[in-house]
Amino acid sequence: MGLSAGLVRFIGLAEVAATGGLIIGLFWQPLGIAAALGFTITMIGAVAFHAKAGDYADPATRRNTMAPVILTAVSVATAVTLGG
Repeated sequence: MGLSAGLVRFIGLAEVAATGGLIIGLFWQPLGIAAALGFTITMIGAVAFHAKAGDYADPATRRNTMAPVILTAVSVATAVTLGG
């Protein structure tokens, strides 16, 4: 279940853009909200990919694949905090 090099680059660029958007979002809230929502979508995709690959069912790989779950929760909390 490998990813193409182009898709890996796109995901990396999306994550870097989200980081920049979150930093700028400290000063301009609408961009921070958009960046947090975009990052949430990216992390939901990561969780779905790892679930499809069976990484959460295997105790040997479960610990290494919990980051997307945690980052999804953090990005949702960020969007709610900035939006509220």
